[in-house]
Amino acid sequence: MESKEKKEKKPKTTKKPTEKKTSVNKPEIKEVKKAEETKKPEAKEQPKNNNKTFLIILICIIAFAALVGASLAGALLGGDSKNKKTGKTTTIKVGKEKVKVTKNETSTIKYEKFDNGLVSFNYPKGWKVEIAPADYIHYNFKVYNPEDPDYLFFFALKFEGYMKSDRARNWQKKYYPSTMFAKLPAIDPQTTESFYKVWNEAVDYSNAEEMKFEYFYHLNEFTVIENLGQNEIGGDILRATYKNDNGELNQGLFTASVKSAGSYMVSENIMNIFGPQIDVWPLMIYNIMYMSAPDAEFVNWQPILDNCLATISFSQEFLNGFNEEENTVLKTVQANQKIYDQMSDMIMDSWEKRNASYDIMSQKRSDATLGYDRVYDTDTGEIYKADLDFMDHDWNGKYERVTDDMYNMPTSGYIEKVN
Repeated sequence: MESKEKKEKKPKTTKKPTEKKTSVNKPEIKEVKKAEETKKPEAKEQPKNNNKTFLIILICIIAFAALVGASLAGALLGGDSKNKKTGKTTTIKVGKEKVKVTKNETSTIKYEKFDNGLVSFNYPKGWKVEIAPADYIHYNFKVYNPEDPDYLFFFALKFEGYMKSDRARNWQKKYYPSTMFAKLPAIDPQTTESFYKVWNEAVDYSNAEEMKFEYFYHLNEFTVIENLGQNEIGGDILRATYKNDNGELNQGLFTASVKSAGSYMVSENIMNIFGPQIDVWPLMIYNIMYMSAPDAEFVNWQPILDNCLATISFSQEFLNGFNEEENTVLKTVQANQKIYDQMSDMIMDSWEKRNASYDIMSQKRSDATLGYDRVYDTDTGEIYKADLDFMDHDWNGKYERVTDDMYNMPTSGYIEKVN
């Protein structure tokens, strides 16, 4: 991930893209003030009761252990502890019973348009947009929920500086140790999956050397569930999971096009020109994009996040800022401003054709961990999470337990019996 290519010509102007009233939003650091200490009145000495004190302590220890155990179970099993009963609530009568239905947050999402004069797109209202301090060619941004950054959409036009092999990187380390080519990881083989496998190493370099703050997030234990095929402009579409820095499991869709722009062969040992040769020409990575959410929630949030991609549009001012030699990127965004909408359609189509086995396993595991049952409304087809005893009541066929094939479908909210 580097914002300068080794021999790349610069645009006529060396200025970074000018944005209309937009600045890079760095993570806010909130200062926590200590509460003033107040002098407590002296407690009167009470008669000692060792047995009672021991019993109280024992009860507290057991309660604390149970609480910690439940939290660890949720984390280890990939349960979604963030799933809350939020959204619009309505109460309806079913026969002699009443139920309260609480819609998911995704059912009430409202969008607003981001437009800084260079790029525009729609994103969920209340979310945050951050633009990296990069030039036109390496323009990138992220959109995320400030209350929980695991709900995220990230997009970048171009990264570069990666070597094609560890041999090439070792050569750079030996002869040019201070350059980005020595510090960024190699991508071998040159695939989308290989690129994301070395993401963390590149993140550590970029956050420290380029951004000067924690702009890129780690994708720990990146694991591909399924390769959904190629996107419209090259690169695989990967469905994968990863853990954030708190060890919480997330799921997402990832794509990027890893390209070789040519070759530059050098001797592995510059003192022996007849020795083994190495290709040290760096790779280019185009159209890097990923969207993610907590593992059990991604099936609900994927269409919301995909809407960010589908609505991306670059202004003429932005296109004019491109270096003419950057034809690979330029043709993508200039020849067809609907290219990202088409890319979105392909991703959605691949998503709908995905293998459902992971969804079934993941959603069942989440429900078991959090103590939910899953039912559906036989009239509307809407799927709800419910308390485990919900189906102990007679709903006259209005509600039924879901079948396995319904576990890969989004839920509409939470339903509970009203006493």
